[in-house]
Amino acid sequence: MICSPSFAGELSPADRQLSTLLDPQTEDLWGYAKRLRFLRDSICEAFAERRPLRILDVGCGNGSYVAIPLSNDIEFRLTGLDPDQRSIEHARQLAGSRQNLQFVCGSLTDLPDNQLFDVIILSEVLEHLERPADLLSKAVQFLDRNGLLIVTVPNGYGEFEIDSWIFRLLRLQRVVDAFAKQRKVLGATDNTESGHVQFFTRARLDRLFRKIGLVTLREGAGSFLAGPITGHFIARSARLIEWNARMTDRLPFIFASSWYFALRRQDADR
Repeated sequence: MICSPSFAGELSPADRQLSTLLDPQTEDLWGYAKRLRFLRDSICEAFAERRPLRILDVGCGNGSYVAIPLSNDIEFRLTGLDPDQRSIEHARQLAGSRQNLQFVCGSLTDLPDNQLFDVIILSEVLEHLERPADLLSKAVQFLDRNGLLIVTVPNGYGEFEIDSWIFRLLRLQRVVDAFAKQRKVLGATDNTESGHVQFFTRARLDRLFRKIGLVTLREGAGSFLAGPITGHFIARSARLIEWNARMTDRLPFIFASSWYFALRRQDADR
């Protein structure tokens, strides 16, 4: 079952700024629209009847890629949580006057212990942490017994990570800057200091989920080619971008540059 977002009122100036920078219906190099569809579809399949839904986006950044687009559905009650003050301030500007969305600067340990959510999202977060299992365990504590945990991470040995490693090794940033078309791109976060310190394999993720007491309900794959070298050429063509997003659906899971998982607690009601 796929939800159809319900929109309320006219767009605020902040909303119009966001819509001109990033159209949720338009795909990008990293499979943004594909990931958003996975989030929405997973939520709607898990909660076909229950509304409204309490949703927590952990590590939300400036909200542009997950929390704000999801808030277009007025039956989603969203909280974006991030420790970076710059990102949260930017998120509040972009969110405008949306009544079903709030942004909080802090971490899970700052939330009341008795606050539970129907859905918790960890999108492109675990790869930045020295102890990802700790965050997963903490997130489960704030998840309703029958709640849904959605995790998206880069394939630690996929094209994106390999391409990025070569890019840094050969110091190609200046070359790309010299030839790249200049266009305004809205990043997912204003925190550029936190790089990847975890490089996950599918097997390692499966072990991690089992250790935390999670079972996988559904999974999805992001785009095929997403690194800074190949991306420089693919991003020039909307057709190539769409092809890039679709290609992974025809390839083994291991070839995707990123992975999506919808999970539930093992003790959830069947």
